[in-house]
Amino acid sequence: MANILINEKLKESQLKTIAELLPEYEILTELETDKLRNTEVIVNWSKKMTELWEEGKFPNLKWVQATSAGVSYLPLKKFQEKGIVLTNASGIHKYTITEHIVGVLLSYLRDFDQLKENQEKKHWTNEVRVKQLYGKTILIYGIGSIGRQLARVCQSFGMHVIGVNTSGDAVDEADKTLSQENSDTRIQDADIIVNILPETQETIGFFNHQRFQKMKAQTLFVNVGRGSAVDTEALIEALDNDIIAFAALDVFETEPLDADSPLWEHDKVFISSHSSGKVEHFRDALFTVVEPNVRAYAKNGKPSLNVIDYDKSY
Repeated sequence: MANILINEKLKESQLKTIAELLPEYEILTELETDKLRNTEVIVNWSKKMTELWEEGKFPNLKWVQATSAGVSYLPLKKFQEKGIVLTNASGIHKYTITEHIVGVLLSYLRDFDQLKENQEKKHWTNEVRVKQLYGKTILIYGIGSIGRQLARVCQSFGMHVIGVNTSGDAVDEADKTLSQENSDTRIQDADIIVNILPETQETIGFFNHQRFQKMKAQTLFVNVGRGSAVDTEALIEALDNDIIAFAALDVFETEPLDADSPLWEHDKVFISSHSSGKVEHFRDALFTVVEPNVRAYAKNGKPSLNVIDYDKSY
């Protein structure tokens, strides 16, 4: 009997829905080594599954539903060779990551750390640094689902939004859209630069020494995309030389971040340990992708949402 391996703690009601949509399948909620041969679908791929996959333990696998937006940790090349359909959870993090980005920017611009220190010292003064989002230009690298939501919120603050995508095709939520190839033409105009690029061959090391040198002095930099997009040494140099006034970093080249990394103690850096995408009601958010994909799979054997293009890696 074919089975679906749900490697995520979904609600009982959600598991019931899947079982009703695919009554001919056995629903597994944990790895059972004697049933791997009959596994057709996996929700939430793990490192252990990669090991089993390399050992040939999933010969009948057809579809993998990732629970993250990024999929670089999966064996993409082998999946493509075997014709495995891969879908991700793109879109479910757009609100929480947008809130995180705006939150860290406001905290810095309104000098909340200093205000809290004044409170703790019982020191009454309104002589604190105050800057604002209004009127600032933000350059969003990766104007996809998250980037468009961020753009909408930024425009509500009265900001000028420049979006960057692969093609340069216009995006309604941005005032201007550039291709990734041509994005440097406006990089010096940006007061704030946010990276939400996926990991591809073109984006690895994208923010390097040369690109940081093109930014205006005192730029604010936020990375919630992929750690591999940023050359850490180049970023530290930009911070030390006042090209970057403040960096909010959620992702890193190596995770966990090494304990001896100078980023931990850098006075211009805010670290959030890959937590910007945490969702308050994660299972419900994830199921907005899983359920329609299961329905489509039940109908025609293929999921319909967030299907990964292996040639693009997203």
